[in-house]
Amino acid sequence: MYDPTTLLTFGGIVCFLIAILHIVIIVVGPTAYRYFGAGEDLSTLAEKHSLIPPFLTAFIATVLATFGLYAFSGAGKFKRLPLLGPVLLIISTIFCLRGLALPMQLFGLLKNPHKTEIKEILFSFISLILGVCLLYGTALNWDFIFHG
Repeated sequence: MYDPTTLLTFGGIVCFLIAILHIVIIVVGPTAYRYFGAGEDLSTLAEKHSLIPPFLTAFIATVLATFGLYAFSGAGKFKRLPLLGPVLLIISTIFCLRGLALPMQLFGLLKNPHKTEIKEILFSFISLILGVCLLYGTALNWDFIFHG
C-alpha cells in the first residue's frame, strides 16, 4: 500500500514545478509559448509585447501553485484549506482528464509518427500520473481529508 502523504506531497511538488515552468515561459517569451503549445495567436501576441500572454500565463501558474498548496494540505503538511476534499477531487479530475489524451496520442504516434509530437505525449503522461497520484492519495487519506 502507498503512503497517501507521499503521493499528495509528490503531487504538490509536481504542481509547483509546472507553475514554475509557466513563469519561465513568461520570461523566455514567444519561443517558449510556441514550444509548449500555447498556440499561434498567443505566441504572436507575446511577440508584439502584449500583456495578455504573461497575465494569462501568470494566472495559470497561480492556479497550479494553488493546486500544489491543496495537495500539501491534503498531505497534512500545514493547516487544512477550505473545501479540501472536494477541491482535491476536482484537481485530480482535471489532471486525469488532461491525461486521457494519451491513448489517442499514442494511437496517432503509431499511425503517423512524423505528425505526433513526443512532448505532447510526455505532457499527457505527466498529467495522467499526477492525476492518479492525487486521486489515489486523496482516496487513501479520505478520513483525514474529509473529516479532519
